[in-house]
Amino acid sequence: MRRALIVLAVLVLVSPVSSAADNPAKAFTIADVGTATGLVPGGTVTRKVRVTNPNNQAIKVTRLDTKVGRPSPQCPANAVTVDVLPAPVEVAKNAHADVNLTVRMARTAPDACKNLTFPLTYSGTAIKP
Repeated sequence: MRRALIVLAVLVLVSPVSSAADNPAKAFTIADVGTATGLVPGGTVTRKVRVTNPNNQAIKVTRLDTKVGRPSPQCPANAVTVDVLPAPVEVAKNAHADVNLTVRMARTAPDACKNLTFPLTYSGTAIKP
């Protein structure tokens, strides 16, 4: 049975590029788009996430971090890693941008990890472009 790789959306803050008085932090969200299936030991899948900018100014996302949760007692969370954001992404004001991230399962992961659902939590930073 194939299961989807599920992502939990998380609210993150935009890092100011100048002092807090000149540029207070702005919030943006990161959420999954669709599903990624078929993750097996030694394999990779693409995870699409959507960065939504609800602000009245554009942002440039410079970093996306992913925390991987443990899907079962037989499968450790460190069996899976998610590559970092390959390049900064600009998101227009009141808009969103989809980003592809690569999810990898270690070749040494136990067979019990095959096709499991790994909970992923995102955070990130952005600046004014």
